[in-house]
Amino acid sequence: MRRLRRFGFNRIKEGFDQLPTAICFFDSRGSIVLCNRQMYRLSHYLFESDMQYLGEVERALATPPEGILQLSNMEGTYRFPDNTIWQFEKTEVTDRYGETYIQLTAADVTELCHVLGLLFVENKKLAEDEEHLQRLSENVEKIAREKELLTAKSAMHDNLAASIIVMKQYLSGDFGGIDVETVLREWEKNIVFREVEHLSEKEKLFASARSSGVLVQIEGKEPPGKAAEMMYAAMQVCLNNALQYARATELEANVFENETGYTVMIYNNGQPPEREIREGGGLTNLRHRIETEGGRMLVQSFPEFALVIEIPKI
Repeated sequence: MRRLRRFGFNRIKEGFDQLPTAICFFDSRGSIVLCNRQMYRLSHYLFESDMQYLGEVERALATPPEGILQLSNMEGTYRFPDNTIWQFEKTEVTDRYGETYIQLTAADVTELCHVLGLLFVENKKLAEDEEHLQRLSENVEKIAREKELLTAKSAMHDNLAASIIVMKQYLSGDFGGIDVETVLREWEKNIVFREVEHLSEKEKLFASARSSGVLVQIEGKEPPGKAAEMMYAAMQVCLNNALQYARATELEANVFENETGYTVMIYNNGQPPEREIREGGGLTNLRHRIETEGGRMLVQSFPEFALVIEIPKI
């Protein structure tokens, strides 16, 4: 019977030694009762001998010897000279007879720390990417606002310049056939433009046309979204130029749709150009806007003025 008990204890001790977790039990006085091989192996790193008392282990963990590094971000966790990382924990346990023991365990968390390290690096990179995207988003919004402001300022500049030229030529008598009503209409157009600055391109065009006494006609289906905004912006530039240079009373746009986009041809019934049109101001800004969106623009001077724009389906 004694041999059987001894055999059973040996089997238990052998299984205890095979545990991957380092584990040791101390009695209430801190003397060692049972310890497995893994804990003995760690104790040799801590004080170069087998552990005997709980107190010596606690002192060694409180002030680790050279070669053992305590990790600040994980409580009770140490990096050992063989680059393994162990997390120590002390608890009280009671057996079936009511005896209290102190259990000291050390779990191998090397792989866990490696994964946590990778997650930390990935989270840091994600945070940096998010910050970068936020800055890009803010820049895009800022550029869009500045672009809209520039477009509005350019259009206002063109209108004011046209009004000033008409006024100057009227006062000097160099502009044959112009009367005071035409001059007043030009200035009224600028006032209306300031009032409708926050309207859509379509609303701005028809407001300007009404104040100028110009009939606007559109043949074909109006394109949707941004394409329509660009078409009406182009018609606004043509309206400004038709009033300033051609004394037109009608503005017409023909819209053609194809698989990839829209072609818009814009005419007026005013006087044909006497020489080839040189782009500047409104036409230059319009070309930049259209080409930025992937479209194209063609200005025809003879035998009559025409503006052709190609707008992709946006």
